[in-house]
Amino acid sequence: MNTKNKINTLILLFAFFVFIIKTCMLPVNAVIPIDSDTIANVAEEVSKSVVNIDTSRETKDSEPKKKSLNLGGVEITIPEIEPVPQGGTGSGIIVKPDGYILTNFHVVKGADKITITLKDEKKYDGKLIAHDSYSDFAIIKINAKNLPVAKIGDSKGLRPGDWVIAIGSPLGLEHTVTFGIISALSRHVGVTFGAAQGAFKYIQTDAAINPGNSGGPLVNLKGEVIGINTFIIGRNAQNLNFSIPADYAKSVTDELISHGTIPHPYLGIKMAPLEEEKLKAEGLPKDTVGVYVVETVPNSPAQLNGIQPGDIIQKVDGEELSDPRKVAEIVRNKKVGDKLHFRLLRSGKIEIITIKVGTLPDEEGLIK
Repeated sequence: MNTKNKINTLILLFAFFVFIIKTCMLPVNAVIPIDSDTIANVAEEVSKSVVNIDTSRETKDSEPKKKSLNLGGVEITIPEIEPVPQGGTGSGIIVKPDGYILTNFHVVKGADKITITLKDEKKYDGKLIAHDSYSDFAIIKINAKNLPVAKIGDSKGLRPGDWVIAIGSPLGLEHTVTFGIISALSRHVGVTFGAAQGAFKYIQTDAAINPGNSGGPLVNLKGEVIGINTFIIGRNAQNLNFSIPADYAKSVTDELISHGTIPHPYLGIKMAPLEEEKLKAEGLPKDTVGVYVVETVPNSPAQLNGIQPGDIIQKVDGEELSDPRKVAEIVRNKKVGDKLHFRLLRSGKIEIITIKVGTLPDEEGLIK
């Protein structure tokens, strides 16, 4: 072997050893390329535990027919109100083999009839046995046994860029499979600062989700449910889809099945960021930190314990605040009956108030 061939051989051997060393140095959780069957295999397996949900509710005909009545020889014409069925569709996942199904509450809210269709096209009458308006979750029960159960994964370790699969019934097209990535985590979307909803954090994905996907699973490539698809943003926007993290969904599911209801912590404060105009109007320094109280809900723990519109919340349990969502997060992490200590700025003076956390009224209770 001449010198030139020896040199080429040494170069090839060196390159090979460098490749081996770099491969061995890869972290255990390094991204492994998927093959052409990965998505199909995952979708095929997970779809067994995904259901289609059809709902119907009766409303009154907006253009009622008329009928004639003869009352004591006098004929009169009156409108004849006929119930008109209206339908909707959604998705869900089987969470227990004896017929317990998790879906979004808005999918079945107000339904007079719920029909569940399994992957094998068997149909069952569904019964709403528990719901939670706050989290938008509901449990449906069907009379069935030995059903395939969805595997709930861990949503804490998710990262933007992770591949995900969405399965559901968009526009009634059962068991549709779409594919995408996680676009972002911990999104505060549609925040309502009257209760603890400000701390609710969604998974954002670009996997195609449409009306009818609600209640269906967002799945990782291990076939684990890491989110429950819940809503999309705007008709003019594209690929802005949001899911409730699986960790939260699992805790709600267990609580609803065991107890039928969930007591959520509640204060009853509507808040807004502290703006420069408000500081100027109050004669406060520009560097004043806090959250502005817009209003308090009548008879709420906040109102009953002395928090007033115009107050500036500076600290809760000693933690300095500048974002209303942080207040909501602190509240959500408390239990009903716990106490919170507020440092307020009111008319330029410091006020210290202690509030016992109440129970979030049910949606119907707020209306009544």
